Amino acid sequence: MRGVYEASANVGAVTAAQTLLYLTAPSGKCVEIISAHVTNESNETNEQMEITLQRITTLGTPTATANTPTPTELGDAAAGSTVATDVTASEPTYTAGKDFGRAGVPSLAGWRFEPEPEARPIVANAASIGIQILTAITSADLVVRLVFREIG
Repeated sequence: MRGVYEASANVGAVTAAQTLLYLTAPSGKCVEIISAHVTNESNETNEQMEITLQRITTLGTPTATANTPTPTELGDAAAGSTVATDVTASEPTYTAGKDFGRAGVPSLAGWRFEPEPEARPIVANAASIGIQILTAITSADLVVRLVFREIG
């Protein structure tokens, strides 16, 4: 499908609640969230995590690592969306009650958000959304992945 992108990263040594990945839609386009995943690639001891995808009210200027999304189709243009991972300071402000796929999950199984097409969240132009871990955990390297489509 044209206009579909994937952003993924390994966020190392996660121990506290934090934003694992956020996306800001480009000006003049909307973004449809197709799927999101958080898996644990380092911790062999199972523990409970709470993960969610949530709309951001105010992004601010978080300290994070820039991430360049990859087009899923050869020949597609570069993504217009801005993606960053591993927020270590200045967390965004999230909109209460505007979250998707919130779940408590075992760390060994991971978190999967794969909504039916009619239930996929749409991020308005220039708006932001983030994947958060809401609970403190024993240090683990988490792999975060977001698949999205730019519309317009």
